[in-house]
Amino acid sequence: MRAVVFGGGGILGVAAIGILQALEEMHLRPDIIVGTSSGAIIGALYALGWNAQDLRDLALRVRRKDMIWNWRRMGRTLLTRHTLAESILDPEPFWSKLRQYVGHQTFADAKIPLYVVTTSLTHRTSVVFGSTIPPGFHELPHVFWVDGKEQEIFSVIRASSAIPGFFPPERIADMILVDGGMTDDFPLDVAQAAGATHALGLWIDEPVRWQVPSPSPHLLQVLNESVAATIHHMTLLKKNTVTIPYILIRLEMDHHADMARIPHIIRTGYEQTIARQHEILTEFGGHHP
Repeated sequence: MRAVVFGGGGILGVAAIGILQALEEMHLRPDIIVGTSSGAIIGALYALGWNAQDLRDLALRVRRKDMIWNWRRMGRTLLTRHTLAESILDPEPFWSKLRQYVGHQTFADAKIPLYVVTTSLTHRTSVVFGSTIPPGFHELPHVFWVDGKEQEIFSVIRASSAIPGFFPPERIADMILVDGGMTDDFPLDVAQAAGATHALGLWIDEPVRWQVPSPSPHLLQVLNESVAATIHHMTLLKKNTVTIPYILIRLEMDHHADMARIPHIIRTGYEQTIARQHEILTEFGGHHP
């Protein structure tokens, strides 16, 4: 069973579109899709029947104004309610745009079985919403699995992408959920537990060393790099527990990535995948459920 696994990475996550384009050209269709954060958005749309060109067209329609800085609301909330706002960014324009395409479809509507990773602040663990609860779910005893047949995909990908502090958290049932990358940024382990025998994944990793800004880092930079260090370390530990063979497409995080570079990022994902076409066809292409 072939799994495609897309990790988180903000704007760089659109490299997954290039990977899907390359796989389509190789006539390879995944049997399951696993996604976290931005990878969950792209993976979910593909699982619902979108093709790589559809995804590229949508990515090119995303604008900076779809992510609004919340500074005025933060100040107003602090002054009038004497409390902090729930997030620095207001992503509602982006979510409103995406809602038009995802609608109220549930995991039962996915054409390809789909698994999306979130992080529960209330349960202090990863929560995986899936088209089914796989027989191998017990392989990850610290993960809570949710059968998503009746669960709307839209609210789950919102949760999986809710970067703490930057996007507001999502409430589903009795859980407060945030970005799946906080507990499983590159969920190869979830793919394995879901029954995959081979995997191909996009991992957007941090540089080996942080180039410290001059004269000194500000609050948000320190917080961001602290989280990045934790995620990097945890991802390496989880990756070492995976026993199925996998092909890794790795991109290095670029904090200067912006929406104007989306075509370049998609092309990078495509080119890196095509460059490994022989390996992919040999190791990934010949395997079926």
